[in-house]
Amino acid sequence: MIGGRMLMESPALEVELLALRKRVDELEEQVRTLTAAGLALARILENLQRTTTRPVTTG
Repeated sequence: MIGGRMLMESPALEVELLALRKRVDELEEQVRTLTAAGLALARILENLQRTTTRPVTTG
């Protein structure tokens, strides 16, 4: 297992791991942004549906 330990302590691996963590953080931020946008859009559509749904009266 010494070879595996050496690999885990490799500076190149640490750099790669740091880059991957940064990318995951960026993707998580995008997910939060898109989730908020989706919820806002759902609220807008619900409000629009409520305001455009009016009873039809006949003559």
